Amino acid sequence: MRLKVAFIAMTLLLATAQAALAATEVRMAGDARVYGVFFANRNFTGWDETGTQTEDRMTIWQRLRLRTDFVANENLKFRFGMRVDDEAWGHGYLTAANPQAVIEPYLAYLQFKFPGTDIEVTAGYQPLSVPHTEVFYDSIVLAADDGDQSSAALHVNIPVGENFSIQAAYARLLDAHRTFQSTTTQVGDAFDIYQLALPVTVDGFSATPWGLVGVYGKDSDPEGLFNAGLRSAGSYLNVTGYPYKDNQNPMWWAGLAMTVEALDPFKFYADAIYGDAAPGDRERNRRRGYFIDAGITYSGLDWMLPGVFGWVSSGEDSSLSNGSERLPVITPKWGPGTSFLFDADQEFANNNMGVDPTGTWGLAASLRDISFIEALKSRLTFAAIAGNNSPAGLRKAVAASGGVGEYVSMGRNLATGEWVLGVNFDHSYEITEQLSLTLQTGFASPQGLKTSIWGHRFTNQAENAYMASLGLLYTF
Repeated sequence: MRLKVAFIAMTLLLATAQAALAATEVRMAGDARVYGVFFANRNFTGWDETGTQTEDRMTIWQRLRLRTDFVANENLKFRFGMRVDDEAWGHGYLTAANPQAVIEPYLAYLQFKFPGTDIEVTAGYQPLSVPHTEVFYDSIVLAADDGDQSSAALHVNIPVGENFSIQAAYARLLDAHRTFQSTTTQVGDAFDIYQLALPVTVDGFSATPWGLVGVYGKDSDPEGLFNAGLRSAGSYLNVTGYPYKDNQNPMWWAGLAMTVEALDPFKFYADAIYGDAAPGDRERNRRRGYFIDAGITYSGLDWMLPGVFGWVSSGEDSSLSNGSERLPVITPKWGPGTSFLFDADQEFANNNMGVDPTGTWGLAASLRDISFIEALKSRLTFAAIAGNNSPAGLRKAVAASGGVGEYVSMGRNLATGEWVLGVNFDHSYEITEQLSLTLQTGFASPQGLKTSIWGHRFTNQAENAYMASLGLLYTF
């Protein structure tokens, strides 16, 4: 009898599930990339950042992204994304025997509109970033990286008329010990953020003022994931091992992203940001600064999109006792014109110099979407970046943090008098509508590297960097 009841219950459950699936539309999309990268002197030395490992110049990489939308109707859906992250052939899950497990979720969020309104709610593991003009790809503070950097968050978008909306979000970026901590002594172990953005759009003009507030527990990041972006060099002098004295540390950012299209075919872009991390803690643990960028593009040519860009950021002074003077950042992804110098919107990963734009100023010029042949598009970008940090400040940062590459790195963090020049020439050939063959090349040259900061061993080894990557990109 029990078996019969169980069979009937299972039959009803399967029938209900099939009915539910029949009422739900499933949409799938994604991309696959296989590419090889030749990179000589990635850190201008042929070593890793700390000078303890030697590079392999030739590597073949592979990655996969798969996004599935379960759509009940136009007002309700769930997105689930799985990825197989960039990995080198012959390593990790791409070994010949006993490969490591590699499939992981990178998106899992519910999105719906309240009945009878246009208020949209997104809840779950989702792309979350603060506003930044599109010409610089993503945010210098908190980036979503086209969905590849997600946060556990709740986001609400409330339209107010046709030209204005209110966007608010809460996210928990870190929770080191989850429900129970490792001892009976309570220590702040979470990093929460609260965001508010007020986008305004009128004919030919859009502006988004925004604010971001964070509460950072001093034990929330034991692995040091955000050390380079949030900490000051002075915080490494703390004897407790924690980056801060206070159990909970407020952090805040305020910014404005603005785009002007009224002078078509010219488009102007500008961003202004100020941030302050741990303002109430010891002065040496504090980090605060500004970042400003601007750009102009010209869309009057049907065979090319030229653009010119510039930026300036506050830099370190000569003292550690008053904290850091650079903009605090969480997960930055920023770059003008897909410059080879910055980690931004390159089609392939593992093929840029990763220069830190905080504490610098610079100029870039880019010729994008160059096309003389229907299936072929090219991109040419020149960039020059100069340091805005005190040499004495970086020298003390190296000593406090335990050496080159522990907190700041030669060629990635630049002092006054240090420069990096870069050029990249990239091409994409459309084999079919969904499959393209992409070639990227890059050259970077360091200038004026200071032995007083990085030491003779690093500066004597410094050379120009060269990169070439070739691969296939399939979108579906």
